[in-house]
Amino acid sequence: MTSTAGWSTDTDPGVRPAVATAPVQQERQRESKRADIQGLRAIAVVLVVIYHAKLPLPAGFAGVDVFFVISGFVITGQIERLRSSGRFGFGSFYARRIRRLLPAMVVMLLAVLLLSFLFQSPIGAQSTTAGTALAAVLLAGNFDLLSTSGDYFAAGAVMNPLTHVWSLSVEEQFYLVFPLLLALTWKFGRGGARSQAIGLGLLTAASFALSMWLSYGDFRVHSYPASDVAFYSSPTRAWEFGVGALLAVWASKRAARHYTAERTVLPVALGAAGLALLVYLNLTVNDQTVWPGVAAIVPVVATALLILAGTVGEGPIKRVLSSRPFVVTGDLSYSIYLWHWPAIVIATLIWPRPYTPVLAALFSLLPAYLSYRFVEQPLRHGGVRLPRVYLGGAVAAGMVVVAAVTLQVAGPWAVPNAAAYAGQRGELTFGRENGCLVRNRSFEAADFDRCMDTVPNAKGWVMLAGDSHAEAYSTGLIEADRRLGYSTLALTGASCPLMRDAQPSREVANCGELASALLDRATKSDDPPSLVVVGQWALARHDVDGKWPQQLKPALQELTEAGIPVLYVMDVPNYATQAMNRQTACSGGFLNFVCDKSQEDVLEYQGTSRQAEWDVVTSVPGVSVYDPWDRFCNGDVCSPLVDGELAYWDFNHLNRIGSQALTDDLKTAVGAIL
Repeated sequence: MTSTAGWSTDTDPGVRPAVATAPVQQERQRESKRADIQGLRAIAVVLVVIYHAKLPLPAGFAGVDVFFVISGFVITGQIERLRSSGRFGFGSFYARRIRRLLPAMVVMLLAVLLLSFLFQSPIGAQSTTAGTALAAVLLAGNFDLLSTSGDYFAAGAVMNPLTHVWSLSVEEQFYLVFPLLLALTWKFGRGGARSQAIGLGLLTAASFALSMWLSYGDFRVHSYPASDVAFYSSPTRAWEFGVGALLAVWASKRAARHYTAERTVLPVALGAAGLALLVYLNLTVNDQTVWPGVAAIVPVVATALLILAGTVGEGPIKRVLSSRPFVVTGDLSYSIYLWHWPAIVIATLIWPRPYTPVLAALFSLLPAYLSYRFVEQPLRHGGVRLPRVYLGGAVAAGMVVVAAVTLQVAGPWAVPNAAAYAGQRGELTFGRENGCLVRNRSFEAADFDRCMDTVPNAKGWVMLAGDSHAEAYSTGLIEADRRLGYSTLALTGASCPLMRDAQPSREVANCGELASALLDRATKSDDPPSLVVVGQWALARHDVDGKWPQQLKPALQELTEAGIPVLYVMDVPNYATQAMNRQTACSGGFLNFVCDKSQEDVLEYQGTSRQAEWDVVTSVPGVSVYDPWDRFCNGDVCSPLVDGELAYWDFNHLNRIGSQALTDDLKTAVGAIL
């Protein structure tokens, strides 16, 4: 994320500077030309790029928080200087923001839409990218990412080449609303800077309280996890801007009192403390850290200390931040931020190698420089002519809208069979269609009755348990059971393993309660199932948990020791890993669309998890195993197509077509046990 205010060390473009005669004006001009602020931007963008390049910097994503504080400081100081000289106007302010931000972003969005057409799958991925581009140009990219990708650190976000626009939208929303809020502090804060600071302080405190409440909230906001809302929404990030804004008000008051720069130990101490906090953050953050929870205070305070150090005096840290390499990188930071993430995602999509993100990040410096040199700089200078700026902004945004809608509508039709596959992809299995895959809600006891498929004069009933991969077998299993004369309870939980002590997943807050209820229903009721069918996403769990699938063993043993036979269904071929930036089994765009994949390539990343899965489930007496692998792989090639139709809805889950394709096999496997 980068600030669109004060990117250069010069005064705001389009506004003719007043003659600096008075000491106050001179001091304010010095504050508006803070080279060390550019150095801070350099640190922020380098943190983000290093993190996205998958280099060992655990809290690199906090560079966005650094940008937010800088933006609050710069934009508030800029508005205050313009107001004090009688030159502030809302129309010209918004026009400068449009001219400063929109052209470079539009060029990037159009380039990404073209790359998406060429290299992303027309079955879902192109549409997702186009939707994010559309939302970005309408200042709502953060809300689009919240609804389509969820957790910023999850696979859905990693696969989207425009995930990074969420923070641009947060800043744009800040620029849209903040001047109005600042105007209110002028109106009601006639007591001067103190009253204004109190008003800003109250708004900052309210935002901080909301951020903490949602960050740690175990509930959902319109079906979205509260923690995701805290991460993506501007009201929960406003406190970070607010800290910068409060600093700007203080700095403005200090300048008015003719304070001179100090050359004491204070600036050094403040700057050193700020840098130390950034180092501390990267030593303490891990994948369990709630963000933006309490931990987000660290980069915010660190940035505030570094800004404060440069405000009160001179010192070695300020001189380093003001040096040419830092300032040049800071000048380029907006363009670097715009281009680095699309380059990483698209390159990884084409060439999935461990070192690809680093090479792509380095390559992105080229389009970043070209964007800065030929788009940003030529368009940011000159007078502000409001009608022309607003008309140009509307035309530029319209170009993105047209390109995005065209990609969504026409993208699949440009590739043979892709349009048909796109329609087949969404064929829902029983559990997804009937809400029996517990997802984005908690498990309830009423789910048992609702998710039972009953046949007349049933011989008994079969239980399907596990996660979304187990659910993917629901349609085929229910049809097989019907033919055999059995009812079926198909109740599963997204990312929920069949373990009594299962931890909450992102989609289900009470996975353990769901698993325990299923096991109790099987082993402690007067009407136990005739068979329990279990399935899990083996590859993902094996990759992130060294104890998997041994953790599944207690539940299998509990069932078999209660005299209930178990059929374990092995995982289907996965056509990618989460790190491969794939959303569907078919990969590539207009230039390289393909669905089939060599079995050797699939086993290269899935072979170990398959073997571990097999070793554990076959070691439990009373557990039978059905492996659907041969339905999709012939020894040389694996294909997600069944009779010419797409059998997967993403790169690892079967859809209804794929589930139905297993009906005969499941009938044989279940019938042999029953």
